[in-house]
Amino acid sequence: MVIQNVVFYFSFGVLLAVFGIQILWRHKIIKIIRPIFWGTAFLVLAYLLYAAYLQYQAFQGGPLSFTLGTVKGLFWFFGYVRLHIWNQFLVSFAAALGIFALAKYINKKRGEIFMEREEIYLGGLGTFLVGYPAFFFYIILVLLLSSLISFLFLPRGERLPLYHFWMPTAIVVLLTAQFWAENQSWWASFRF
Repeated sequence: MVIQNVVFYFSFGVLLAVFGIQILWRHKIIKIIRPIFWGTAFLVLAYLLYAAYLQYQAFQGGPLSFTLGTVKGLFWFFGYVRLHIWNQFLVSFAAALGIFALAKYINKKRGEIFMEREEIYLGGLGTFLVGYPAFFFYIILVLLLSSLISFLFLPRGERLPLYHFWMPTAIVVLLTAQFWAENQSWWASFRF
């Protein structure tokens, strides 16, 4: 579907750009990650509304035009658009906001020793842009990779920050979901 391809390439580009800024200009990422997150969320969600409008226009010009003029037809249309266009990013946006809340709460409760302020937005951006259901795999993979590397390479009792895991893991999960997982039959079982 062309709509999903546009969002995929945009998401990939944003993740790659943020990772590059994070590596090359760490001092800048602190200032710009919050506007990048909210701007990206606005652009993706606005594009999905536009895609819904285009879908409505396509249905309006076809045999469904009579159905869309009824209340039941509009409910059906919103259900169709939610399932086929919106869910992937509406669910991941809600998950990103949940991660914000949880990370801020835990970080504040522990004296801000777990994450730097910008890390919350890095994790949220990755969660949002990989989409649903890939964000489940993304979060698990970030935690497993950092734990594994800590176990193998750090002295006992030291912890490896997640700072440099958020963006590369998001890029890998996004590419894996786009080019492999979406072609698997079990991937469709996540739709609702």
